[in-house]
Amino acid sequence: RDGNSSKTISWYKGITNLKPLISNSVSIQSRYKLINQTKLTIEQTLIGDEGFYTLKIQTDINISKHYLYHVILFTQNLSLSIYPYSTYHAEQQINFTCSIYLYADHIYMEQSRSIFLSTWYMIIYNNDPDSYELLSLSSNSYQYKAYIFNYELNRNDHNQTVSCILIQQELQQIVMLNFTRIDLLNIEYKAYLRGNYYFIRSFNAYSSIEINCEEFDANPKAVYTLIWILNERNQTLLNKTHHGRYLIDNATWQNRGIYICYAENYLNNNQPVHQSFRLNIWFHEHQKLKSSSELKLFSLTKLTQSNRNQSMILIIFIIIFFLGCLFFILSLYYFCLQYK
Repeated sequence: RDGNSSKTISWYKGITNLKPLISNSVSIQSRYKLINQTKLTIEQTLIGDEGFYTLKIQTDINISKHYLYHVILFTQNLSLSIYPYSTYHAEQQINFTCSIYLYADHIYMEQSRSIFLSTWYMIIYNNDPDSYELLSLSSNSYQYKAYIFNYELNRNDHNQTVSCILIQQELQQIVMLNFTRIDLLNIEYKAYLRGNYYFIRSFNAYSSIEINCEEFDANPKAVYTLIWILNERNQTLLNKTHHGRYLIDNATWQNRGIYICYAENYLNNNQPVHQSFRLNIWFHEHQKLKSSSELKLFSLTKLTQSNRNQSMILIIFIIIFFLGCLFFILSLYYFCLQYK
């Protein structure tokens, strides 16, 4: 009996055959406690705690009021299944099933099935389920299921964690049970261009330039080929390698040209995707002057070398001419001696 309010507050298990649980903080079992005089708390719930509870409030003038409550006892873990379970491909369709076991009074579930289905709902992989199912397993146990049918996978699902959440928000207290599947979705997809490629790229001379063919993404990982085209001549810089980056160090005008990246995995069926761009090398003004000075020096060197070669030829010619004249004079002198 409460001294301030002159009320007797009692909790019972059941509707008709009432089983006393606690009365004015005098508990039959230590698991039951009263909070704020009327609220019943059950510590460490067990199977069997589900069902109806009756609150009886009786005053000194022998007026009593009865309040009826029902407790649904959920198991702690949700179960999530994916069918078929395997390595998936983009554009493949799969099914998700999220389920949980619960315990409740069968009379309540028969009368309140529609209320239950509209109150408790699930979210599977951030999507609303296509359908729900409530299966009776025994007189007081049930299995609650939600389904997503024919979910079409794409490459954005790759490495995503699949989760299932049970939510009830229509009552005063929000209840949320969350289950996250440990496994990640492994989605295989063919190579595609993930980043941005420009048709013309310009760089300053003597800079380092990295050509990144790994802007093409794929699962399984793609193999990359890089072709360089200059003046109708082709050169393969990368040839079907998993490493798709190529570095041009200290670039000059000789590195200009068309570069084409190819990427493929087995899903591309030997038809690699590709993207090309033109590479320009720009010179600053002082670089142009430097290049012009180097060209003049080179021309002057060539001219000096040419003049030197011409002088050597002239000297050799004079020597040959002198030797020829000397030979002629000696021959004439010898002839004159013979004549005398």
